[in-house]
Amino acid sequence: MKIAVKLTFFGEEITKLVDYPGRPTSQGEVVQWLMSQTDIQWTDYDSASQEDKILYHYDEGTVQ
Repeated sequence: MKIAVKLTFFGEEITKLVDYPGRPTSQGEVVQWLMSQTDIQWTDYDSASQEDKILYHYDEGTVQ
């Protein structure tokens, strides 16, 4: 079944139409499934080396 997903992070919105395996019975089930499909990574940007900061901005498409 296809479900529409809208995620908002720090004011930025991501919308996707995704294939959900089966039929969800609750919003909690969908949230749990979404978390299993998500790779969230973070780092202490303020303490990162200049090289790591450049790589971060390279991935984002901007270099500062």
